Parts: sequence; C-alpha cells; structure tokens
Amino acid sequence: MSASNKTSYSLWLNCTLAACAAFFLCVLAGDIFGYSFCDYCWQDHFFKTGYLSQLSFLDSERVRFHVFLTCFYLSTGLTYPIIFGVVALVRNLKKDKIFDKANTRLMSVVSICCFLICLVCFVGACACYALAAISLIGLFVGLIVQCVRLVMDKAIDMRTELDLTV
Repeated sequence: MSASNKTSYSLWLNCTLAACAAFFLCVLAGDIFGYSFCDYCWQDHFFKTGYLSQLSFLDSERVRFHVFLTCFYLSTGLTYPIIFGVVALVRNLKKDKIFDKANTRLMSVVSICCFLICLVCFVGACACYALAAISLIGLFVGLIVQCVRLVMDKAIDMRTELDLTV
C-alpha cells in the first residue's frame, strides 16, 4: 500500500472513531435526557399519531407514550454494543488485523443488536407508527452488516485454504 493510500486509510479509520465518539455522546445524552426528549417528541404530535386501535390497552395516550419511551430506552441500550463493536473493529483494522475471526464476531454482535432494535421498534410500532420506520432502518443496517460478515467469513476461509496450498 502506498503512503498516500495508507494516509487516506488511516484518515477514514480516525474519522470513524471520531464519529463513534460523537454518536456515543449523543446516545449517552439521550439516555440522560431521554424522558424529556421523548416527552417533547410526543407533544410535537409526530410520534403521537397512529396506533393499532384493535389493541384496547393502547387507547390511553399515556400507555402509548410509555411504550414509546420503553422502545427508546431499549434501543439506546442496544446501541452501546454496536458502538463498542465498531470501535473494536476499527482498532483491529488499524493493527492490520483484517482477515480475522474476531472481526466477524464483532460484526455478528453489531448485526444482532440491529436486529433486536428492529424487533423492539416493530413491536412498539403498534403504539406509534413512526417506530416502524426505525424498525426498517435497523433491519436494513443489520442485513448489510450480516452480508459483509458473510463475505469476510468466506474471504477468511479462502485465505486459509490458500495458505495451506502454498
């Protein structure tokens, strides 16, 4: 790898670490001020719209708000392993540990957390339709990470076979 490519590679990894730090601070602030933030969003009427009227326990606006709040806190709780997994993955990449099973395990943790966020928000969508969009985003990101993990697994297997034949 040329010096220019190495610098560019290092720059992107450092930008990713900085983005993870900023995202961590946002999630932490969300946990600290979560109730006030959720209450503000709820009062804005955007998140308040839509619920499954067939579920009679959701008739109360307060119950729907608490479902929304629960989804918010469960999702932020599942975000921490995602952030720490990405940071660990970037650190491995900085050490030139690219084709390593540890990286695929980290990607598995990230995708599982994305799928759990998808599930939490999908269930919460019965009280607030806006959570359905977040559910789809979690599903999409989880599938992308899972696909990259599968490609990495295959590349590791191919590299192992190649090392044995040489």
